[in-house]
Amino acid sequence: MTELHVVFIDELTVVAPADTLTFGRTGDIIIDEANKYMHRVVGTFFHQDNNWWLTNNSKHGHLTHVSAKGTLSRLVPDSVTALTDREGIVRFEAGPSTYELGWARPGDTPSVVPPAAGDDLADAEATTQFGVVRLNEEQRLLLTALAERRLVDSTADANDLPSNASVAHRLGWSGKKLDRKLDYLCARLDSEGVRGLRGEKGGEAVDRRSRLVEHVIESGMIRQRDLELLPGDG
Repeated sequence: MTELHVVFIDELTVVAPADTLTFGRTGDIIIDEANKYMHRVVGTFFHQDNNWWLTNNSKHGHLTHVSAKGTLSRLVPDSVTALTDREGIVRFEAGPSTYELGWARPGDTPSVVPPAAGDDLADAEATTQFGVVRLNEEQRLLLTALAERRLVDSTADANDLPSNASVAHRLGWSGKKLDRKLDYLCARLDSEGVRGLRGEKGGEAVDRRSRLVEHVIESGMIRQRDLELLPGDG
């Protein structure tokens, strides 16, 4: 099996099959040690079963992997993906900043069943959570109703959201009450540095809702278990 080449800001790191390579605030590749929102270990490249793999070691947030063929994979915490192409890119956010690493290797790699992410690769120390605010009951209901389709199906289109009117009807609220609470939540998260939640102009309002749903799911502010709070059927 060939070695893996990983590049960050034009600096090459070569990984032998017998080794692993971590990246993060204090990983083998130090991404940004001054960013308090970054996990100490964000992810790990490792070799197993005649294949190279990438695992997301973050407790919150996702990694986006783009292969040379354009195939996009979203890795939620503790998930693993096989590096079956010749090269690819890994992107992730930590607070308001976005980072990118590239990897490459010659030859083809067989697809195999992904191993479970091991506890020994997990981030061992606490990290400040970015853009996470405490939710009251009504705020949690609002976000869960808005994000229901994404919570049920993680592959659903991020723009495929129910209208504000349908969410208000579902919750038994007036449209004004829902809009007021939505504006307040977006303002709170915007003040925490979460981008894309201003939505001052027409078309931006839809983008704002999509960005809000994406953030609250990725940050763990709402989870699938919150679906039990919703009244009736969606």
